[in-house]
Amino acid sequence: MSRVLASILSAVVVCAASAPARAADPAKDVLEKAITAHGGADLLAKNKAGLLKAKGKISIPGVGDVDFTQEAAFMLPDKFKEAVEITIMGQNISILTLANGKDFSIEAGGQKIEVSDAIRDALKDGVHMITVGRLIGPAREKGFELSLIGESKVDDKPVVGVRVSMKGKKDISLFFDAKTHLLTKVEYRANDPMSGNEHNEERIFKEYKKDGEGNMIPQKIVVLHDGKKYLEAEITEGKYLEKLADAEFKK
Repeated sequence: MSRVLASILSAVVVCAASAPARAADPAKDVLEKAITAHGGADLLAKNKAGLLKAKGKISIPGVGDVDFTQEAAFMLPDKFKEAVEITIMGQNISILTLANGKDFSIEAGGQKIEVSDAIRDALKDGVHMITVGRLIGPAREKGFELSLIGESKVDDKPVVGVRVSMKGKKDISLFFDAKTHLLTKVEYRANDPMSGNEHNEERIFKEYKKDGEGNMIPQKIVVLHDGKKYLEAEITEGKYLEKLADAEFKK
């Protein structure tokens, strides 16, 4: 064996022996701390479903702020349900949205709404956002790419941001409280399926409480569109579950 080859092999062995178990990945480290803060990897991986009840005000163009109630459910990777009731000029209007695999449906005031490609894409984006927000997928599953955004502030509190990318999906930015490591904000570019216009959407989570199983659940949420308040709600009930019956996502 030549001295040159022997030297190269020796250098490789030394580098391999002295290298850390894994290369430093600041973005993934941020996500791992957040996973621990939200109950731990085992708990997040186990609970792929959730239920939510909320009430608050939503801003409707041409109408203004109106009261609404919401009941929502999801089961990853591809099931979602949302039942919303809004009150406009004393009249209650119910809107039911269902996503079950490749099947999508919407009813408003008892009338079936045609699900256009734009609406279908928006619903898929919404389910993807839930997947990313559960944290375990971006941190542990293939297909996700993470990049560190760095430090900034949300409601004057220091946060650290991580951008989550996936082929064929829009980038989603996650911001975590620098002290508690809890998810404080989700930000991404969203399309309005009705107008076709794109806007910047920010979902800000506040006042977390721990349930009996160890899940951290926010008690308030604020949604901004292009920096303007679009929705503000109080979460009256929220829980994570291992699974929900398929019937939950059918009319």
